[in-house]
Amino acid sequence: MVRNPVFFHISPDQCGGARLARLFSLNGYEAICDEKGKLAEDIAWAQMSGQVPLRDWPEARLFTGLYRLQPWWRPPLESWRSFAFLRQHFPDARFILTTRDMEAWLLDRMTAANGAAAKAYAAHWQVEEGEIPDLWARDWQAHLDAVETYFEDDPALIRVDTKTERLDDLRGRLEEFLPMPRSPKRPGWHYPAGPGLEQMLLRILDPAPESPRQQAEAFVGDVAEFCLRGRCHPATNELNGTSPFYGEWDGGPRVFNRAGKPHPFAIGPQPGSNNDIAIARPGLSFKERRAEGVINDILRLGRRDPVNIDMEDARWIGASHRKPLGKPVLCHNRREGARNLVLWPLPEQMGPGFRGYETPSPDNIPFEDKEDRLVWRGMISGNERREGVRPGPSSLRFLRRLEEAGDDPEAREEAWQGLCRTSRMAFIRRWFDHPDFDIGIAMAWAFRQFARDPLIAPYCTSRKGPAFFHGFRYQLCMTGYDHGSNFIQMINSQSVLLKEEDGWEVYYSGRFKPWKHYIPVQRYCDDIAEKLAWARENPNECKEMSRAAREEVALLADPVLMRAIKGRILDGLASAG
Repeated sequence: MVRNPVFFHISPDQCGGARLARLFSLNGYEAICDEKGKLAEDIAWAQMSGQVPLRDWPEARLFTGLYRLQPWWRPPLESWRSFAFLRQHFPDARFILTTRDMEAWLLDRMTAANGAAAKAYAAHWQVEEGEIPDLWARDWQAHLDAVETYFEDDPALIRVDTKTERLDDLRGRLEEFLPMPRSPKRPGWHYPAGPGLEQMLLRILDPAPESPRQQAEAFVGDVAEFCLRGRCHPATNELNGTSPFYGEWDGGPRVFNRAGKPHPFAIGPQPGSNNDIAIARPGLSFKERRAEGVINDILRLGRRDPVNIDMEDARWIGASHRKPLGKPVLCHNRREGARNLVLWPLPEQMGPGFRGYETPSPDNIPFEDKEDRLVWRGMISGNERREGVRPGPSSLRFLRRLEEAGDDPEAREEAWQGLCRTSRMAFIRRWFDHPDFDIGIAMAWAFRQFARDPLIAPYCTSRKGPAFFHGFRYQLCMTGYDHGSNFIQMINSQSVLLKEEDGWEVYYSGRFKPWKHYIPVQRYCDDIAEKLAWARENPNECKEMSRAAREEVALLADPVLMRAIKGRILDGLASAG
């Protein structure tokens, strides 16, 4: 008998994985549980790319939580289905299959983490959340059948019925392989259901309202046409200005960079499933993974259209003062008039399910009951103010210089003066103490050290949730390096939005018109006082703009329409050759 084997828990979430990890760790064995999806990603990547799995955990005795459910916009991973692959690399391993009452499992899974699993599967399978329980039950039974067919009477499989077998009973069975003198104080496998689960389930299962068909068709066509605007045929190979994240996908298993070398992505059937997915090598940065998200968007449509992708921020390429790109490239932002930049929603931020796309709007404070001031919070971003099309150096450059200056007073002052010339910092310093404004800097986590700098600290404040902003009549969308990322969150409210006209476009920009949906503000917000005064003098017009804007967000929040838009964009690219 093999001693000290590795154990794999091959059941899905809400099947006692955390309790199993507790049993092993209580007895001194390293138990790796979930790791926020890292285990599942590692196994899936290894299986799809032909590599050895789990090399980063050489001392682990138990692996459980072999799934990825978050972030919800990435395909859920079910690496607990990869038992045959794991056995190839760990031939002496033991596999623990825990089962439980189906109805109880479905309730826990639907409501865990406020419905996170249901949201992820609904987005990936392109179905309503109300359809999820039946699909889960079907797939769970298919997994049980596959396990029984593969293992049959093989002692490597340890079956555990959590309805009849306590955790301590399993402890006794495992002592054949590992000394386990200690038992957890709580013998059960699952925590009792908390209050309000039924109400939460009803909320999750409540179907979203459908958009009127004629309105929906016109909306889809309008958004797709806007995204495709600027396509041309320059008959060149011009790709100058594309970022290191640029990739070309021909619909096959690989994505290639400009030099023809493969990006670290694998594309093919998801392990344990017939659904195709794209998966990036674990450890890549969020920007390196953006193309993975675009490809998964396309695969969810059941398509494999060849595309060129560059999901970097602030895409000045193809702008009117530069040469057009030699072929259409999918981007999440572009300059007005850019050629061969086709807009696509940023997978990690834009579209149904993301913050700001709630319908109806979560803001229930009437316009007249809000505080009569303008509110803004945000990161120090943007560039040095200049009169030409292109702005000056970025605020990030001046922040780095400030950090590098150390205790050198002259170097610090030079960096500070440069930072004060950038758009957002100049605006903050101009209006920070004004009674009509509630504004402040909220540094991103990666830049939190700057909030303690004595030059910047007086302008800093804590980050605020959406409810805080709903308390004000006037919200401001101020450009950073490109289009303000909080635009949808702010315009989907009963406040009125004042938006800096910055020349940047994203996929929904064509739907929001100045003076119809928002109050336009000059570049660098130089006329903010004038526009705020107008808003105060015209409350009825402000309320009408807010109402019209919320109607647009309701259309943008419809996942059926979002799928249709993406399909129409791909159709447009295909028709252009």
